[in-house]
Amino acid sequence: MSRTSHILVVDDESRNRTLIGNFLEVLGYSSEAASDGFEALKKLGAGFDLILLDVMMPGMDGFEFTRRIREHPDYFDIPIIMVTILDDRESRLRAVEAGANDFITKPIDRLELSIRVKSALKMKEAQDTIKRHKNELEETVKKRTAELVESEKRFRKIFESAQDCIFIKDRDRRYVDVNAAALDLLQVKHEDIIGRMDSELFGANYDAAARDIESRVLQGQTIESQQSLVWNSQPTSLDFIRFPLRDSTGEIIGICGIVRELADPLSISFGYSPTISEYKSESMLSTLAKANIAAETNSVILLTGETGSGKDHLARYIHDRSSRSNGPFYSINCAAIPPELAESELFGHEAGSYTGAVRRKRGMLELAEGGTLLLNEIGELSPLMQAKLLTFFDTFSFTRVGGEKVVSVNMRPIAATNRDLHKEVSEGSFRMDLFYRLNVLSINVPPLRERLEDLTTIANQILIRLCEKLHINSLPRIHSNAIEALRNYSWPGNIRELRNVLERGLILSRGQTISIGHLGLGKSELSQGPESQMQPERSLYEAIGDTERRLIENALRRATGKRHEAARLLGISRFALTRHMVKLGINDV
Repeated sequence: MSRTSHILVVDDESRNRTLIGNFLEVLGYSSEAASDGFEALKKLGAGFDLILLDVMMPGMDGFEFTRRIREHPDYFDIPIIMVTILDDRESRLRAVEAGANDFITKPIDRLELSIRVKSALKMKEAQDTIKRHKNELEETVKKRTAELVESEKRFRKIFESAQDCIFIKDRDRRYVDVNAAALDLLQVKHEDIIGRMDSELFGANYDAAARDIESRVLQGQTIESQQSLVWNSQPTSLDFIRFPLRDSTGEIIGICGIVRELADPLSISFGYSPTISEYKSESMLSTLAKANIAAETNSVILLTGETGSGKDHLARYIHDRSSRSNGPFYSINCAAIPPELAESELFGHEAGSYTGAVRRKRGMLELAEGGTLLLNEIGELSPLMQAKLLTFFDTFSFTRVGGEKVVSVNMRPIAATNRDLHKEVSEGSFRMDLFYRLNVLSINVPPLRERLEDLTTIANQILIRLCEKLHINSLPRIHSNAIEALRNYSWPGNIRELRNVLERGLILSRGQTISIGHLGLGKSELSQGPESQMQPERSLYEAIGDTERRLIENALRRATGKRHEAARLLGISRFALTRHMVKLGINDV
């Protein structure tokens, strides 16, 4: 039910007040009268929707009354219609200047008064509606602003207190903000990084990898990747999640990245990486020359050679010398994957895609983003997986098992096989089109028996890795008679067999000089002298167990029995340490 409009009639003549008041009541309005401006001012508190005002009044005329109304903060917006005998242009101008909304001349025409009153009230109603909406809007803005301020406070609190490093970039890939964890990791001040780009901070190689990823993020993708970074001469391995930042309209305005330092580094340090000059055999020099050329490209590489010849080591050699060296290096043995799990292992799966898939899993192709993936023994893949892999090589994009979203990656595949793929193609067990796709740059890795001149170099590389694995602080020497025995052996198992022999020698020698008796290449060569420090009837597994026991007990003593500290010294997890202690029957020291 609408409210009846209330109108104030101001006129010094009683007759006029009565006539106008009666007419307003006939029109359905309520009215109240005042005999002059002073009385009218006192009655304004009753609340009026319109004022009908005589101009010529004693004491305070209509012009003065109007000016006072317009200066009053509570009544300045009440519509005023002046009623007067004056009809000259000057009077009308004075009325407008004073603030009147309309002007009616006497004698009053009832129809004209009705029209003018209705028009003024409609205007007042519209103004009230606008004012109400304005107040509501201001209140909403005020409330929303308070919410945004509170949200900003919460965001800043989370942003600054997060343990993971967080950064924000604009569309030009310049850093806009970084949190305290990122500054702590880099040991820099906020102003040292804001406004700068990766090329200025971390160098061209890191920037090239980040630019490729972030250009796809700016197109709407969310990308998880791993990169290694050398900062202040210290190598650091980092796990990234980058996703687009959008404004209220959905337009991408920047990049947000969450970074976590990896516990296990992307690149395992082997002490040193041998250069081509350290090899002497012509076959290996030729192989490494091709590998160095391959490292300068992003093409697919096919490594061929006998089992255990070192194809995985050469793949790593190529990765470390490529523009992707800051990215991850992954290796997957295609022969060891059950056929029913091969697609999930390579391409990943979405949660619920099959029984047991309780959460999303990234496949090896996605994990290798920005880096290299070695597909070892690729000839063992099923025809179905060969077809899926061929499709992937055409676009470097795929969908996870059970997924719909297309995932694109930037990684470098290296395939390796001990099979004769030419023969496999002719027999129909390997796809011809996939073979041609893989056979862009083909490098054959010679067997160890064809490069025995390099045996000392290779043995030293293997020993460095074994010492890191077994936590042996000093590199043992290989006795000359052991070197001679190694060179005279045929090595049917290639470098893999050499590694096993050297690991046996390292364990049996207890990290001291490795002699021929520690190698176990033949019964007549097993040493019975004090140098071996072993009983011949003891098995290799017993010797390994003794070595593990000694290392664990020594670590526990150094850590005064604290398992988490002992695990740190051994470079394993606390759970792995507990498992070894249970297996070996070791009690806390």
